[in-house]
Amino acid sequence: MKEALKEEIGVWKENLKAVIYLTVLDISATVTHIYKQGLFNLWSFVGIFSIGVLLIIYGAVWLKISRLIKRLSEVENG
Repeated sequence: MKEALKEEIGVWKENLKAVIYLTVLDISATVTHIYKQGLFNLWSFVGIFSIGVLLIIYGAVWLKISRLIKRLSEVENG
C-alpha cells in the first residue's frame, strides 16, 4: 500500500510540473500578445481566462497531492 501511494504521488507531481509549464507558457504568450496587439482583443481575453483556469487546475492537483501525502503519513504511522 505504501509503495502504491508513493508511486501515485510521483505521478501527480509530474502532473503538477506539467501544469506549471503550461501556466508559464500561457502567461508568456498572453503577455506577448497583449504587448503586440493590445489588451482589448479576443485572444488576450482567452489568454487571461486560460491563466485563471490553469491556476484552478494547479490548486486541484496540489490538493490531491496533499491528500495523498496525508494518507501516506497515516499508513506509515499505523
